[in-house]
Amino acid sequence: MKDIIIAGLGVSGSTLAYTLSSKGFKITAYDPIKKYDKACGEQITGTENTIGLIKKSDSIITIPNFFSIYVNNKESSTIDFGGSSPWYIVNKSRFVQYLREASISNGVEVIYNNWKGEKGSITVDARGPFSGSLKNKILVKRYILKTEWDPNHVILDFRPNEGGLYWIFPADNDGKLVNMGGGFVNLWNDEILSKSIMEYAKLNLKDFEIKDVKAAPLDVFSQYKSYSDNVFYVGEAAGLVLAISGEGNRPAIESSYALSNAIAKYGLEVNNVKNYYLKLSKKIINDSTLSRKLFMFTYKYRKSIDMVEVLNNIPKWFWYKYLSVNLELNDLIKLGLNLNFISSVIKGIKY
Repeated sequence: MKDIIIAGLGVSGSTLAYTLSSKGFKITAYDPIKKYDKACGEQITGTENTIGLIKKSDSIITIPNFFSIYVNNKESSTIDFGGSSPWYIVNKSRFVQYLREASISNGVEVIYNNWKGEKGSITVDARGPFSGSLKNKILVKRYILKTEWDPNHVILDFRPNEGGLYWIFPADNDGKLVNMGGGFVNLWNDEILSKSIMEYAKLNLKDFEIKDVKAAPLDVFSQYKSYSDNVFYVGEAAGLVLAISGEGNRPAIESSYALSNAIAKYGLEVNNVKNYYLKLSKKIINDSTLSRKLFMFTYKYRKSIDMVEVLNNIPKWFWYKYLSVNLELNDLIKLGLNLNFISSVIKGIKY
């Protein structure tokens, strides 16, 4: 029996394989696709762990500093990080491929097939959106478009009544490519989603040419689980996604580092690993849970409260912390005491 079985070699699985193989563990990993290529997810929020990996893999494309927060295609707030942006736009395929190749060099055995429940002394489900039920997911689709765009600029356009958002990221550092896409609750019709994204592109871009298109499910509703039926979970498979923005990369990397460090400390002693994994994952669990609750609140009460009015009255400091992924419960309390915000909620109540 192998020390460790990893199901899935996306961001979380390849990070886990890389970190554990560097510490000498015997690992077998399963993934049906030899060359990684997944839709969306080209943005990673910078932390000590994430920055270290994306620099090692030489996968940074650009680091935008200016963010426009839109609500229903109208600018609501702007944030300028002035050279200290926490957002990194990366070549995700290069990033994951680097981690895979480094893992193989460290002795990881990779089997290019679907995982069929094979078990090791420790087994980890890192299959991301392909783990769990589709009922907890939404369809997201992204286009790479050739156009004119400031590579320092990001637009996040929230649509609270539809339960989702559109985005525009730079996809190069030359101002010639953008990553544009969207995803919305209960919109699984690819034709309708594609049409809406193209209409959004026509509203916000000059002439453009489609260079690439991809779509994938994104889990925004699953509750967090670290361990079940003798299997550990990391990343999106564990329910760790920042639902408001859809980012899964930082939770994937941070949860994989947490599990790797727990295994490094306690070896194959499952109970000790479980407890320490939870302890090390506390921040990313809190971040993900808070994001999910905010998302569910705005969507659940959209028919009784004008959420467009509410989002338009969120103060700039809140958006700054949101973009930096530093929101905490105390920030929600502070927001709830903001008179303008309170007024917007009262004004937005639908009788």
